[in-house]
Amino acid sequence: MPLYDFVCSECGKEFELLVLGREKPACPECGSEEVEKQVSRFAVGGGGGKGGGPSCSGCSGGNCASCG
Repeated sequence: MPLYDFVCSECGKEFELLVLGREKPACPECGSEEVEKQVSRFAVGGGGGKGGGPSCSGCSGGNCASCG
């Protein structure tokens, strides 16, 4: 599902929103449609697999699937 981070140009509120298709997002605080999509941050390695944690830093196998 496309979940994006936004910041409102009017009130400065930062928020996440599920945006489908060409839907125009609006600020949940003030209702303004003057919002800017932010660069998303994501976790590398996920932490959902085996072994060396979210970044798999202890892994020498070349991919996190081989950790553990």
